Amino acid sequence: MKTLKLQDLKNLDNQDPLSAYREEFYLPKNIIYFDGNSLGPVPNKTKENLNKTINEEWGNDLINSWNKANWINLPQALGNKIAPLIGAMAGEVIVVDSTSINLFKVVSAALRLNDNRKKILSELTNFPSDLYILEGLNGMSDNQYECVLIEEDVNDIEKYIDSSTAVVMLSHINYKTGRISDIKKITKYAHKKGALVVWDLSHSVGVMSMDLHNIGVDFAVGCTYKHLNGGPGAPGFLYVHSDLVEKVTQPLSGWLGHIDPFAFDSKYIPASNINKFICGTPSILAYKAIESGLDVFDEISMEQVREKSIHLSEVFIELIQQECGEFGFELFSPNDAKHRGSQISYKHENAYPIMQSLISRGVIGDYREPNILRFGISPLYMRYEDIWSAIICLKNIMQSNEWNSSNFKVRNYVT
Repeated sequence: MKTLKLQDLKNLDNQDPLSAYREEFYLPKNIIYFDGNSLGPVPNKTKENLNKTINEEWGNDLINSWNKANWINLPQALGNKIAPLIGAMAGEVIVVDSTSINLFKVVSAALRLNDNRKKILSELTNFPSDLYILEGLNGMSDNQYECVLIEEDVNDIEKYIDSSTAVVMLSHINYKTGRISDIKKITKYAHKKGALVVWDLSHSVGVMSMDLHNIGVDFAVGCTYKHLNGGPGAPGFLYVHSDLVEKVTQPLSGWLGHIDPFAFDSKYIPASNINKFICGTPSILAYKAIESGLDVFDEISMEQVREKSIHLSEVFIELIQQECGEFGFELFSPNDAKHRGSQISYKHENAYPIMQSLISRGVIGDYREPNILRFGISPLYMRYEDIWSAIICLKNIMQSNEWNSSNFKVRNYVT
């Protein structure tokens, strides 16, 4: 195997067709950011967009901006900007509430459609918040469901889907390992058995191409603050296949989900389209930040983004082996790029202090229990040279035993 050198990676940066997109983001000096799979950086246009919203639309035009600046239709407009990123049609996606609340809504909707079945199927290593929502939903229902969490590879889930399965709820990319679930295969098999499927796209939207509508995915949810760079705590989104939109009902029947909100009718009549999944008034400042993050994707090929993501990841893994092979790092993500999303996870017995030491040097990844260093790969602003600098920094930390300082062993609340 050829030894990689810094110049090799600089050459890759010079040939990178996506290199210009780095200029779309504010990136602090001397920071290498591997945490875009938790919180994306600020797009440069966001500050300008928010200033305009505050000073002109809110400041000068006040309440008139619900009409004049079309604030009222931002949930649908932003949903239509997300739609091509996930292979959805216009009118199938809406930006609203949080990912967890949206999951509650769509799983409830799916259960109502399949109310003669009593099993919800997921996986034990799904994102915990998703599992908490399933648990809480079950506790609220008069009809108790059996929630089955499989422990083996989710891509072998077919043997657990049977005539009692109402809903299969899975993440497209596992938040710890980065393993990709086969959306097409699992959705097709679930439908064959009469089950509906809900996908959490939080770790894949913005870094992987998808084809939800043509595959026939029933429901999906996701967040906008990771690879879509919508800002901390930005609202989530949900998708409902057009074949189901008119049929479904959801339990959070807020006034903006009404077919005619400004009629102020005392009886709730849901909208006949995706609007029925809106509850209360949207947070306009948050929506305007999301708008700037989504604008970055207007002319981007998701296939090209995925291609760069894979290449960055392969270089990362190769350099870990080349420069840090002696230090006990064990690849926790799938080795095969076809089965790995846009993140790389390693196990190490001292993972937490090692990550804190990296962060102190400006290489920002994150830690997941019990022993996982997690590195998000964000192709729009990440350079190949960044990979080199980060791995050499890690090598220096391990050689010097810097991570063993007591300062790096004190646990922060957010890891």
